[in-house]
Amino acid sequence: MVIKEPTRINPNDSGIDFSKSKKIESYIKKSNFSWSQDITPGPVLGDVFIVYVQNNRLKNLLELEEQKIILNIEKHTKIKLKALKIQMFNDKQ
Repeated sequence: MVIKEPTRINPNDSGIDFSKSKKIESYIKKSNFSWSQDITPGPVLGDVFIVYVQNNRLKNLLELEEQKIILNIEKHTKIKLKALKIQMFNDKQ
């Protein structure tokens, strides 16, 4: 009879990089962006940083400044991102 050892499940198989998320969140909180207090930084999934916003106006503003934000994050944190994913914050549940 062959006894199999249980396989260990990696809790981070989702692709979320928590160290990058914390580093970017810290940078945004210290930055002087006019919108930095109005967003909730989310996780980094692969090369995409997720940002949660409260209203559509702020979402549109961040979408317009996406490349500028990515360049600033890369310059100050040395983390390369391909895109921002801006989502509406859902607190109605």
